[in-house]
Parts: sequence; C-alpha cells; structure tokens
Amino acid sequence: MTEAGVEFLERLLERSERNPDRSRPASATPQYDNLSTAQQVGRFHDLMVAAERFGAVEVQRGRRDRGHLIERVRVRDPDLLARHLGRPTAAATAQRAREELLPVAGTGEPWVASLLDEMTGRWMKGEPAYRLTAAQTEAAKEFFTLLASISRQEARGLDARTFSFRATNDTKAFDRHASRLAAVVGLQIGQPGAAGDVVWTHIGLERFSHPVHLKGPVVVEGPTGLLVDGAAKPFASIHPEMLPSLRISRPPAYVLTVENYASFNRQVREIESDGLIVYLGGFPAAGVIALLDRVLRGIPSAVPFLHWGDIDSGGLRIFRLLEEVLPRRPTPHLMTQQLAESAGQPTEPDPSLVSVARSDSAVAALAQWLAFDKVPMTLEQEALDPVLPR
Repeated sequence: MTEAGVEFLERLLERSERNPDRSRPASATPQYDNLSTAQQVGRFHDLMVAAERFGAVEVQRGRRDRGHLIERVRVRDPDLLARHLGRPTAAATAQRAREELLPVAGTGEPWVASLLDEMTGRWMKGEPAYRLTAAQTEAAKEFFTLLASISRQEARGLDARTFSFRATNDTKAFDRHASRLAAVVGLQIGQPGAAGDVVWTHIGLERFSHPVHLKGPVVVEGPTGLLVDGAAKPFASIHPEMLPSLRISRPPAYVLTVENYASFNRQVREIESDGLIVYLGGFPAAGVIALLDRVLRGIPSAVPFLHWGDIDSGGLRIFRLLEEVLPRRPTPHLMTQQLAESAGQPTEPDPSLVSVARSDSAVAALAQWLAFDKVPMTLEQEALDPVLPR
C-alpha cells in the first residue's frame, strides 16, 4: 500500500493543481487517527520534513503541549512538490498531451481544435475530460481522429463500422468512443444531451444497432403475437427497435449485467434462477442502455440490480458508466479485492483511475487499490465460475 505521507502529499498537490489561481496556497491538516502506531507517525513526520527541506511544502507545528505534532502542511511550490513525488505536474502532462494531439485535431474544423483547448484546461487541473485523462493520449488521439473526420463530413452515408475503419483503421474505435462523440457533437449541433441516434442522423451516419442478448422474464409482443420470449434457452436476443413492444412478464428475482460474452453464456447456462441477465458487450451500446433503463424503471425498487465485470481499469470504468447513466446504481457482483488477490494477475498501478477512486462510486475502493497500490492485481471475470447473486 502507498504510505500515508505520500498519499497526503499527493492529495495536497492535486488540490493545488485543481485551483492553480487560488489566492492562498493549498494546505491540509494531517489526520492522525489514520496513523495507528508511533512508527507510522514518525515515518509521516520524516516524509513531511523531507518535503519541506526540498522546498516543496511548509510545515506548521502545534503550539505548547502539541508541539510534537504537525498542525498543518502548506504547499510552497507545486512544481517542486511534483518533482519530490517523482512525477510531472498536471500542467506539464496536459501540455505534452496537447502537443501530441494538436496535429490530429488541426485536421478538422476549428471547433475540434477548440475542444482540445477546453480539454487541456481541465487536464491542467488534474481532471479528466470526457472521461479521458491527459495520460490516455492514444485513446484521445483516436477520439480526435474520429471527431476531425466527422467535422469533414466523412461519416455521411456510411455505417458506423465502415466509417470507423476508414477513419482509424479499426472497426471498433467508433464504439469505444460513441458516448463521448455523441456528447461533443450534440453540443456542436446545438442539441446538448441529445440521444446518440439523433446525433448520428444529423451527421448522416447509418447506425446499425446490435441486438441485446438476455435471459429472463421479459417478452416482446407484436401485432402477430409473441415475437421474443426472454425465457428461451439458452438466451434470447432483442433488437433495440423492438424495445417499445417489450414487456416485463413478472418481476425478476434480480437484474444482473455481465460484461463479457463467455461469462454471460456460462451464467445463463449453468445457473438456474428467475433473474434477468443482460449481456453488456464491454462498454454498453446505446441499445443496451435503453433496455436497462426501461427495465429498471419498470420493476420494483426492491429487486436487486448487480453488475459483474473485469477487475481492471476498463471494468471499473464500465461500472462507473452504468452508475452515471442509469436510473439506479448497480451493486458489484464477484468484484472484490479479495477475489482479485486470490485469482488475479499482478499489474502496474493505473493512475488514470484516480477520478473513480475519488468519486462516490461503489467501486471507488477498488479503483483506489488499482491506482495507488504498489502491486495491484487485475482479474478477468472468465477466471471465476458463475454464482447465483445474493
């Protein structure tokens, strides 16, 4: 685990970077309740003194009978504090990202480069922008490549996969960025918050939605009778265009979303239950979100809603996305640090998860572990056997 003193200095630096124009330097009071032994207190003090000697912070000690304790630590020089912690400042990271992305953004209309300026401003404060951090330059380059191509009207008349391949040489790139593309282009066309289908129609993109795979007590009925029975074995598939005709035949015992296809297949084939199991397919497409929104609004609030996915950066971001876009938040299923430590693989810390770690997400503690632990572990959900949700 990261030392308490290092975490304290990291939080101080983040606070300073979030508001670089503050009139008073960022400061904080140590929480001695989190330091359980005299050795931990001594180590914390040593780290503060070392940072003060480096010129990064100013340490203010207590008066009289509390002179042996640190009362407050104040940032003296954010650049020196970043150097002392062994990392570049958020501003330096943001500027490097901008320099790398500007040649791509510059190939589009002027508003694409303006968006890069906006995102750079947020990155300089250590904040993500459209769920991208300054460290995710490859993903951001892909995003701006698609945006620039859209601004040049190159999506018109193409389906999403063909457009994605022509723009990035990757058929799945568009799907990876669909939600942030819709958000940005929606603002550009004067329809903030517009559904993806509205945005795709405006830019002339033919968006062929994938069917949603599920198993559970839902049916689709049409003028000719029953079209789809969600209880069919091993599972049923419903096209998003059928959603207006979807009906919940009875409240399910639970709703479970599953990130990966192999685990979904095992769940519906091996676990007998009266639950509703929905396959996400990684980051969920608009049709999956629309189906879940409809189901969650149509069932009693007492019906548990759970999500099972990978314990890695992608899996936690998918979980966070579900929390942000659905009317109810999911509960993690088979997603614990204990399981990852017992069945996972060691990996490097991933600082891009800081925003999730600092949020009110149900997986914030997992994100904290993956972002800051010296040797965190990732776990692909296929490594686990499916179990009946409690």
